[in-house]
Amino acid sequence: MIGLDNLSSLNISIISGKQKGSGESSGFVENEIIKGKVLEVLDSETAILLINGRNYTAGTRIRLKSGDLLEMKVKELLPVPVLTPVDTRHDRPGISNVSVILSALKENLWKSVFDKINAGGNLIAEKALWNQIAKDLPGKLLNDGNPESLRKMIENSGIFWEAKLKNITGQKAIDSNQIRQLIDSDLKGLLLRLISETDGEYPDAQRLLSAMKNMQILDRLGFEQDGKIFIPLPVVIPDGHFMIVQLLLQFPQKEEEGHEDSAEGKRPLKISLLLELSKLGPIRADFAIKGKMIEGVFKIAVRETLKLVESGIPEFGKSLEERGFIIQSIGCMLKKSEIVTQPLLMEMIQTEDNNINLVA
Repeated sequence: MIGLDNLSSLNISIISGKQKGSGESSGFVENEIIKGKVLEVLDSETAILLINGRNYTAGTRIRLKSGDLLEMKVKELLPVPVLTPVDTRHDRPGISNVSVILSALKENLWKSVFDKINAGGNLIAEKALWNQIAKDLPGKLLNDGNPESLRKMIENSGIFWEAKLKNITGQKAIDSNQIRQLIDSDLKGLLLRLISETDGEYPDAQRLLSAMKNMQILDRLGFEQDGKIFIPLPVVIPDGHFMIVQLLLQFPQKEEEGHEDSAEGKRPLKISLLLELSKLGPIRADFAIKGKMIEGVFKIAVRETLKLVESGIPEFGKSLEERGFIIQSIGCMLKKSEIVTQPLLMEMIQTEDNNINLVA
């Protein structure tokens, strides 16, 4: 039986026919990718899935539709097989295709489009605008540490394009200059204009636009369900390295009943940041902020980088205290590269409740 709570929370148990067995006889291999398809929806809680050529009866907590596809990774085999979702594709609109986003991150499509624009002789204006978003704003943030620069980077990332457009078009009087300024300062607006003006000359721009649309869908669902928003920020650092800084925000949800005014009832704002530097390697930072209290940890893959970051923590903590924060703890951990570099996006679709338990 398969149980799916919602798009970002999956609990799946499968019964095949009338026989039950253990993970040893399930036919699955640990860490392999399992692809499944919804063949038929029997009722509001039951569907037939096709996995590895075999039909399984699946119990579900959300509505499935015939033709929906599931892609899952075998996480554990015993005592029962546990699968973790990698991608979920539905035939109905409004569902995010996670694989499109992961491909964009892996290939760094932002850099591909940026490089092609810089190589094009007739895109002088576009070059300046892309440089402003990927170079100038991050450079200003690095130089003066002003949070306003980070706010603008997030605002210009393309994730909030429709909201900004709606805000302008909702005004009583608008002119073409306002629309042009909006496009010029937003990554998605620039992509849309580039695609329309070059008539498909930049296929990576189309792919990046598709990834961005899927991110927006996932962010909308993630925010509604868990208060989470994933934002990729293109950054060109002074040595020329072009990286995508992954930002994951988890906003406090509604206070638990009866604890609105208590310390226990207040949940922290959680901020995760992942970046891969050309010389220092991957670094992930996880921070939680509750009122003025702040605690965090840096997860680092390179030992030399760990020592460097550790030596800078006292100064970093002092700068936070100067801004009015009270430091609870800030530490460093050495982790394997594959752990540090796991896309933050996956935390929007993988929680403690999203495992898929199989009884074959």
